[in-house]
Amino acid sequence: MSAAIQLVNQSVVEAEPFEKQVDKQFSNVSLFEMAPEQRLRRALAYITQLQAEVRTLREELIRAERTVTHYEQLLRNAMLREQELRAQLIKEMQI
Repeated sequence: MSAAIQLVNQSVVEAEPFEKQVDKQFSNVSLFEMAPEQRLRRALAYITQLQAEVRTLREELIRAERTVTHYEQLLRNAMLREQELRAQLIKEMQI
C-alpha cells in the first residue's frame, strides 16, 4: 500500500489547480468583457492545457498499474515460496 502511495507525483498533488492559474493570469479582465476571439483563444488554450493534463495523468496511471501488477506478482511469488518452505520444514520435522 505504501508503495502505491509513493507513486503519486508530488508536483501533481502540490500543484495549484489550473483554474486558479488561469484566474491569476486573467484576473484583471472579466471573461465577458473580452472579444469573442479572445474568449475563443482562452477557451482553446484551456482545452489544450486540460488535454495535456489528461495525457499526463493517463501515463501516470499506466505506470502505476504496471507497478501494482509487478508488486502483485512479487507477492504471489513470495507466498508460493513461503508455502514451499513451510512444506519443506514440515517434511524435515517428520523425518
